[in-house]
Amino acid sequence: MTLETGEIRTLLEAVAIYVDSLKSKDNDESIHRELFKFVQWCGGDRSVSEINPSEIGDYADQVGGTGTTPLATERLQVIRGFLSYARKQGLINVNLAQHVRIRKAKNRVRGASKTEDAFALTAEGHSQLQTQLKSLKSERQPLALQIQKAAADKDVRENAPLEAAREQLGLVESRIREIEDTLKKAVVVDSSKRKRSKTVDIGTKVSVKEIETGRQSSYTLVGRTEANPMEARISDVSPLGKALVGKSVGDEVDVITPKGLVRYSVVRVS
Repeated sequence: MTLETGEIRTLLEAVAIYVDSLKSKDNDESIHRELFKFVQWCGGDRSVSEINPSEIGDYADQVGGTGTTPLATERLQVIRGFLSYARKQGLINVNLAQHVRIRKAKNRVRGASKTEDAFALTAEGHSQLQTQLKSLKSERQPLALQIQKAAADKDVRENAPLEAAREQLGLVESRIREIEDTLKKAVVVDSSKRKRSKTVDIGTKVSVKEIETGRQSSYTLVGRTEANPMEARISDVSPLGKALVGKSVGDEVDVITPKGLVRYSVVRVS
């Protein structure tokens, strides 16, 4: 049975229901991830019927790049599957799937690397993100069902449940993408090596003293996604954290702070 266009107003809703319709063997996280990248690129609040061939072609070019993008073919096949479903369900009136053009792969240029985006992450921070990611993914199915039930209400003018579920799903998907991107780029530090080191680095605790006032403070140096000033966890890219990296007990550093230039002395590293 096809869905009436009026039952689903946005691309995000259409994708959520498509995901819910997939068989278990086809319903994996890589498909979810690619579909919601597509939603973010097009705009989740737009009507699915507004998407045009030109936009589909542009998206395919963006994913495929010059033909060297890893898994470009697999990623675009996911979008083709969704667009074919939308056509069969009567959500779009034209066959947009045919505009998902896949470029032939070219030889990868030597020396090309994405490691410049990598950053350090403590084992504790890595574990916390994995736990949070698992929890967020478990929210997808219930939200998709809420959207499906709310969309069945013919009077969508004052459909607060539909709006709330749609907004929540968008927030969940955004955070999932953010965490997955973080985990993909993160390099987990070896805490055993850090403990043997006598210099400041990710995962170490360091005590410093303001030379002018004698005031002492203690911090844990963490990756940029783990910083929490309330818990005295400072990032290695913060002004103080960046200055302390590689320093040992007795070293002094100058840091520009909101109150001006402050000189610190390292009094303890553990």
